[in-house]
Amino acid sequence: MPLPSDSALKQLFDRSPIGMYRSTENGKFLHVNRALVELLGYATVDDLLAVNVNEDIYVDPQQRIDMIEKYRRRGVVDGALVQWKTRDGRRVNVRIFGHVIDEGGQASFDASVIDVTSIESTNAELQRTATTLDMVVRQVSAVYWLVDRDLRIQRTGGPIMEVLGYAPDHYVGTTLYDVHEVDPASENPIQVHLKALQGETSNYISDYRGRQLANTIAPYRVDGVIVGAIGTAVDVTAQRALERRMVDAQRAESLGILAGGLAHDFNNLLVAILGNADLGLRDTPPGAPGRSSLDNIRSASLRAAELTDQLLAYAGRGGVSAAHVAPAPIVDELLRISAPRMPANAVATVNIGPELMIRGDAGQLRQVVLNLISNAREALKEDGGTINVSGRLLRVDGSAHPDDVLTADAGTYVVLEVKDNGSGISEDARRRIFDPFFTTKATGHGLGLAAVLGIVRTHGGGLRLCTKSGVGATFQVLWPAATAGDGQEMVVPRVRHTVLVIDDEDLVRDVLARMIEDLGYTALTAADGIAGLDLVEHERIDAVLVDLTMPRMSGAEVVTQLRARRPALPIVLCTGYDRDRRGPVNADAYLPKPFRIEALEQTLAKLLGAPASAHS
Repeated sequence: MPLPSDSALKQLFDRSPIGMYRSTENGKFLHVNRALVELLGYATVDDLLAVNVNEDIYVDPQQRIDMIEKYRRRGVVDGALVQWKTRDGRRVNVRIFGHVIDEGGQASFDASVIDVTSIESTNAELQRTATTLDMVVRQVSAVYWLVDRDLRIQRTGGPIMEVLGYAPDHYVGTTLYDVHEVDPASENPIQVHLKALQGETSNYISDYRGRQLANTIAPYRVDGVIVGAIGTAVDVTAQRALERRMVDAQRAESLGILAGGLAHDFNNLLVAILGNADLGLRDTPPGAPGRSSLDNIRSASLRAAELTDQLLAYAGRGGVSAAHVAPAPIVDELLRISAPRMPANAVATVNIGPELMIRGDAGQLRQVVLNLISNAREALKEDGGTINVSGRLLRVDGSAHPDDVLTADAGTYVVLEVKDNGSGISEDARRRIFDPFFTTKATGHGLGLAAVLGIVRTHGGGLRLCTKSGVGATFQVLWPAATAGDGQEMVVPRVRHTVLVIDDEDLVRDVLARMIEDLGYTALTAADGIAGLDLVEHERIDAVLVDLTMPRMSGAEVVTQLRARRPALPIVLCTGYDRDRRGPVNADAYLPKPFRIEALEQTLAKLLGAPASAHS
């Protein structure tokens, strides 16, 4: 086939849609075609021939100098990317393809030029989009991967190091079969990826490298053809932990309501049983027939009352005082009491400053500390170990802590910490250990730690538990710190008084009235708050016993009305359960149901003084 003539080549040059030119080393155009003239915005070929490549075409003339130096030895230019400017100053990105011509020591260059400005702009936009997407993926703790039809990992992305703990390219080039064999997750990923190759999208949760991941596996298509599978995994560890906490809190709340309601109703029965037993004992001399039976009834009632007290403590609806209590001597005393039951090689240490003071009920503080010390002692078993009890002041901002069982509100607290190096607590047991009747012991009723949680909740405190199976446990009780002005002084009115009993239970109302009269006081009764307030308006009443949970008007509302009408009137809150969750009530004394007649006698004597004619 003959070669084209010079005229044919000239015609091909002039009519090519691609810009073409020949130039000298110093930048003079020798030939240009029409396509190049249009690309650079000139009117005619002669206009473009009149300009200098270095000075008028290149944005940075140094680019041409560097290109000539680089490609002169090679003899060809293979797509060098440079930046030119048009006649009106607009910048364009071009790629140059050409070769060097050396004629008699004078070098010239033949080149074709392709305008890639829009391509480069598109590539830059794609890169910005990819960068943005990668930032988004990192912010939501999501990783992704791409596999081919052989399940070989082709690409990965996202915060892989932060979430999974290895480099992003750690498994690139490896098949999922090999990955699952050496680094398995809780769920086998092979089947869901094979389903994706068949066009199916799957979602599932798995545990992998200590994280909970929400996975989505979908087909990866190119031009409509499935060529692999693409997977994403979002780290939902924190979210799932929060969900579990919310479920646990709701379950605890439901159990608390149930336990408190049962204890309240049971306590009303115990008031009648114990009250009548006490009245019977006062009327029955020692050695008389039936005396031992009454003693047994009272003893059994008191044991039943202890169980209902723990149920109420768990429910967080028991009564509390607002005294200033120093925890140091209480802890010392309880450790001395517990010493005989400690393993032989166990060591207990205390580090609580004498200046630390909490606000609350001393008896319930003892119950909390004793339960925690007993729990730590039993965790040591026969192997021995150490139990450390410490205390310190802590200011919290009210935000949740990872170890929270009960999150404390913002404020200042005394942290009482009981730490052991025993067997620790498993994650499953940790979730249930504060539930009533849950126990890991061969013996026991499972109310100890449930009562701890309820008591702390009642006092407006917080509770934390840091533990893992095999590494011991640390319980931290955040107890409200005492401040000036927390305490209240009791009012002691004059002698010989009338006591009003306001309670909706007929049985309780009857036995309380009999107990009050047996103690030498006059008793009046009312079946609800409205009737009681009416009696206070029209009768000489010197003290009031009020049940907290009543229909029509709650005990808290009755106390509020009484304080408004007769601020100095002594009020005794007599209940076992704050069903309406009114919180602390401004009463002068508190009698938890059920109570013995001696407790009623001491309370009334403190508030009213001894009656003029007491029972003898």
